[in-house]
Amino acid sequence: MESEDKLLSQRSKDLKKGVVTYAELIFQSISFTAPAIAVTATMTGAAAFAYGSLPLTYILALFGILSAGFVVYSFSRKVASSGGYYRYIERGLGPRLGAFGGWTYILYTVIGATPFIYFETALAIQYGLQAFGINVPSWFWYPIGLIVGILAFLLAYSGIKNSLRYSLYTGTAEILLLIIVAIVILIRTPTPFNLKVFTPAYSPTGWNGVALGMVFSFTSLAGWGSMVFLGAEARQAHYNIRRGVTLTILILGLLFLFESYAMTIGWGPQNMSTYFNYFLPGLVLALKDGGIILAAILFIFLINSGFVDTLAIINAGSRDLYTMSKDGLLPDKLSDTHPKYKSPHIALIVNTLVGVILFTITGWLFGPLNGFLITGIWTGTGTLIEHILVNTSLPLYFRKHKELRWTYITIPLISTALYIFAIYGSFLSINYYILIGTFSMVAWLVAGAIIYSFKKNIKIRLEENEEL
Repeated sequence: MESEDKLLSQRSKDLKKGVVTYAELIFQSISFTAPAIAVTATMTGAAAFAYGSLPLTYILALFGILSAGFVVYSFSRKVASSGGYYRYIERGLGPRLGAFGGWTYILYTVIGATPFIYFETALAIQYGLQAFGINVPSWFWYPIGLIVGILAFLLAYSGIKNSLRYSLYTGTAEILLLIIVAIVILIRTPTPFNLKVFTPAYSPTGWNGVALGMVFSFTSLAGWGSMVFLGAEARQAHYNIRRGVTLTILILGLLFLFESYAMTIGWGPQNMSTYFNYFLPGLVLALKDGGIILAAILFIFLINSGFVDTLAIINAGSRDLYTMSKDGLLPDKLSDTHPKYKSPHIALIVNTLVGVILFTITGWLFGPLNGFLITGIWTGTGTLIEHILVNTSLPLYFRKHKELRWTYITIPLISTALYIFAIYGSFLSINYYILIGTFSMVAWLVAGAIIYSFKKNIKIRLEENEEL
């Protein structure tokens, strides 16, 4: 007991090295996309533009994600860090632009994605219960979001292995369940084969609708690269992250392609104009074609999908805070790790508190659906800007090392063009709440640019094997 008390009284700055397996890396990234929520709910964004050509948007999105994945694949040959994208940007563009990249990732995960997933999970539960004929009070979203946030924090606080094991086991079951649900929907559909959904035939505006739908299919896959923030804790990090990113993109891309096909065929390609009128059309289909038992199981995994997504978000966001703190870019306390669990516990506390505060303020001030929209703007645009910075950094990094190839220039340019188009597509519909999200986001980014233009005492601290 005395030795444990002594251990807990010591200040620690180290993460637990070499404990994250290849499979756990993959499920850090898969969990970040929340497949069950994405399939049952998030696909509505792409369907709103592409209608019955929804599956075509996922074919195009898969190629787009592969081009972005090439950048992470290339960087991970040389760099594996708890700083993830921040470290990639810092290595190629220098400490100040690297700091701005880390600041942008805070916008994406800590400020945006953390409260966003509280909203998404809470609203999914609320609307899911309504699909089963159960009505709940209008304030129901708030305690549910808090419970999700607190439970995810406690599991992440107890160490990276506990959270990733849980994500691995439940995530595997979730993917298998989604495949079963999709097969059931196709079996119950009179005409399960329709190759026209892979053409613009069902898009009311042709290729224009498909292109805009692809923007939302593209962003619905966001999170595939979050494993890079476990570079300090992964076994054979450079090798496993490189092949892990590739496999993750293929798993998610093919899964979402199959699921989008099943949802489109099950709903009816010619009826997709009503698909996006529902918050959880995928659950509606599962209930209609699979019955209440299958739908109830899917609903349980849908809830868990939001929970493990929360875990993945704060695991990545806290490590961004931790590494920036070690480099003197944020308060030193954020780089403390728990003496026993070796989790970045102070950064996890800050990440969760910021998420809860923004969830509370935006939810009660604007309503949960509009809070969901505002935090979604921060999340979606934050990840797009972050990847543009990473893409820009890659050729400059390899030029410094005299290893520049033409692919390090052309493929990131293709990826960047898609991200810029995605930013454009995200702002096609403008309303009061989108303006609030946009102006607050711009204010955050401008503040970061000013702070790190004049920041002193930046000391980049690379750990052993962080860069080869």
